[in-house]
Amino acid sequence: MPVQEMAVSPVKSLYWEQFPPMTQRRVYCTPVYHEGLLYVLGGCSETGAPLDSVEVLDVESQTWSQLPPLPTARAGASAVALGGQVMVLGGMNQQQTPLQSVEMYHPDESKWETKASLGQPSMGVTTVERARVEAPVVTQRTSTE
Repeated sequence: MPVQEMAVSPVKSLYWEQFPPMTQRRVYCTPVYHEGLLYVLGGCSETGAPLDSVEVLDVESQTWSQLPPLPTARAGASAVALGGQVMVLGGMNQQQTPLQSVEMYHPDESKWETKASLGQPSMGVTTVERARVEAPVVTQRTSTE
């Protein structure tokens, strides 16, 4: 059955905002936005080589900074901000082989930590943060019959 009415968004105007250029050109990089910072992880250089470089844009001041390099150069990775840290997963390496590696950036320590690998090599996947929900309490009923 067709819908007779459409809802209209309360957003009055949408527009594109231009950021200053990064110091290194890249494609197939992975962006993550968290608390006013836009992280851009890895990607491919102009020659097609996967990058280990990471740049972060302070959106308010419009300035880019270099972060410590990724432990594993990668392009086409997935990333998500979790609890103030940035996690990067999978991607592809220099041989264009999917990766299993997972790494976590700790901004307060300005360092990367290698985490447990994915169950299988993955690239071009998407990650999302899910709101933390308390684990349900499971009770078991026993029958006395």
